[in-house]
Amino acid sequence: MTALADRIHPSASIEGDVTLEEGVIIGPHCIIDGTIGPVRIGEGCRLIGNCYVTGPTTLGRENTLWPGSAIGGPPQDVNFDPMTAGSGLIIGDRNIFREGASVHRGKTEMPTRIGDDNYFMANAHAGHDCVLGNQIQLANSALLAGHVTVGDRVIFGGNAAAHQFVRIGAGAMIRGLSGASLDVPPWCIHYEIGRIAGLNLIGMRRCGMSDDEFSRRREVFRIMYRQGLSMPSVVKQLREEGDAVAVEYADFIESSERGVACGRSRR
Repeated sequence: MTALADRIHPSASIEGDVTLEEGVIIGPHCIIDGTIGPVRIGEGCRLIGNCYVTGPTTLGRENTLWPGSAIGGPPQDVNFDPMTAGSGLIIGDRNIFREGASVHRGKTEMPTRIGDDNYFMANAHAGHDCVLGNQIQLANSALLAGHVTVGDRVIFGGNAAAHQFVRIGAGAMIRGLSGASLDVPPWCIHYEIGRIAGLNLIGMRRCGMSDDEFSRRREVFRIMYRQGLSMPSVVKQLREEGDAVAVEYADFIESSERGVACGRSRR
């Protein structure tokens, strides 16, 4: 272990294969357990207090862990031996894990992965084998089951959830209290269970999307959800149009294993 002693609170517990880079601060009553697998904590990370980190886990630079956060724990799978390493957890830079947030390490060939600049609010959870991009926000108690894939800039409302193996496209918004049981296309707003309400127009503007791309995504959305077409027919039309945005959505639909969320219910 390499670290400056004055940056580690005397009540912290650190054992096993643990590496702390320059500027890491370990607050009171933190536990860093490298006995099952190695733990690597990057430069400038801060564990405020009462945090738990176990390996195999790698944290990049300037991540912040608030009290009660639990990082790198074993998958919640009755068939997984919690005393085995699994495939680990890799976390990027500048992520924030607020009180009670948890991320579990992977159990298959690939580790659970968290990108950069993500914000896990209180009690948010990402299960084993999830893959998250960058600039994602998970509000309080948002829950991702195992093997969920999330694109960049996605926002999860409070108590929103995603089913195992679901994919959430970049820029999507998952409304609070909703459940994504099917894949959610990029920049779409999801509500209820497996339904699409519209496009995340505010998010599209905020990310600096050009006017041409903005308009094109609105046209593609109308093809997908406002013309009453089946998804195979949607794919056929998008392939015929052939521009980059159309191909992006056609690829997303065709690569879906769980199916794609449908449009508004007619009530």
